[in-house]
Amino acid sequence: MAVTVPDLDAAVEWYCTTFGFSVAWREDWTDAPAGPLGLPGETVRLRGVGLDIGAGVYLELHEMPPARVAQRRLDQTGISHFAFRTTDIDALYARLVAAGVSFRSSPQYIAAGGLAGERWVYAEDPWGVAWHLCQHPARAPFTAG
Repeated sequence: MAVTVPDLDAAVEWYCTTFGFSVAWREDWTDAPAGPLGLPGETVRLRGVGLDIGAGVYLELHEMPPARVAQRRLDQTGISHFAFRTTDIDALYARLVAAGVSFRSSPQYIAAGGLAGERWVYAEDPWGVAWHLCQHPARAPFTAG
């Protein structure tokens, strides 16, 4: 997953400090091909960082000036948010609140249906990107194939 941010250094600091991620790689300013990025006719200059979030998963952060702020809603088509799975949502929620993260609510519980037993809570990073914490009941993890 990747997030475009207006200030790469500030975003790296926030994600690493808030979640304890570490920098796996950095890409200095480079010119990127506009067409394959869906930005034909534009000049695309970017820099990026890959954050190791564990279990072989990376969060990419990119800075691509000029920064354009677009407010997204969870009900819009497209990627609306990303999730971090935890085994103790209450402890992580409390730690993040103490660190200054503003959540939309306290952790919620799903009582019935296909996600019965799941607990979740939504927040945003300082640049308005929505994410949530989720704690799943004991069930087999997803495997491809």
